[in-house]
Amino acid sequence: MFEELYEAWLRESENAELQKLNHEFYKRLTEYLGRLRREAEEADRKSLTGRLKVRELEKAQTLASDLLRLRFKKIFSLLEAEGKPPAELNLAEEEVAIYSGVKEALQAAENLRETVLSGVRREEEKMVLVRFLKDTPALVDSNLKTYGPFKGEDVAYLPRELAEGLIRHNIAKRVKAP
Repeated sequence: MFEELYEAWLRESENAELQKLNHEFYKRLTEYLGRLRREAEEADRKSLTGRLKVRELEKAQTLASDLLRLRFKKIFSLLEAEGKPPAELNLAEEEVAIYSGVKEALQAAENLRETVLSGVRREEEKMVLVRFLKDTPALVDSNLKTYGPFKGEDVAYLPRELAEGLIRHNIAKRVKAP
């Protein structure tokens, strides 16, 4: 596993774009580091074998830490680029959740920026005009008011919070009010 870790680190450090990882890479890396840690703790630190185990653990942890730092830096830079869905970005399964969470946080920050620059407080912007992209069952907002059901291409005013969730999940698109 050390060789695979080193190769992954080397590819990641030599290339500007995110490199593909084996789909079980993080799982196997976690198991490997856990096994190394146990072996290093159990080994006689005065023996050559014990010192080698400790040194292998230290090197593997350093490589793993640097690999993760490199990958996260690239993932965060990908967030600035529009277009590709997570499936096309060479993200490991464990990284998709991080990518999605940070992308939502960045979208919230952008929404705040737009609100501040527009001079309209969010409370004043209660209803949003949306066009549905596909058939959608009835929706219930936080006040338990029901909206819909809707067919694809229907247009409706919805509470901001509800509309933003639909837009975020590509169920509807915001329409500029006439």
